[in-house]
Amino acid sequence: MSLALLTIGAVLVLIAMFNKVPSYVPDRPGGRPTAVRTVTAPPRLRLASARLTEQGRALLTTLGGSALIVAFFLVLSGY
Repeated sequence: MSLALLTIGAVLVLIAMFNKVPSYVPDRPGGRPTAVRTVTAPPRLRLASARLTEQGRALLTTLGGSALIVAFFLVLSGY
């Protein structure tokens, strides 16, 4: 439980700090054609702007920080 809260909290704080979210870019045709098939570029992730306002950044920081604090006290209590 504490590991999940730690992960969620860290992700929320990182999104608020850098104002970026990962975005999936699907397969795109390209590369060199071969005798058997066309080689395609692999799918990848890119960082897109999260377009957060100051209130949104404050909310994500608050929720993420709270999740980190709860995870810390859960670890101290032995859960």
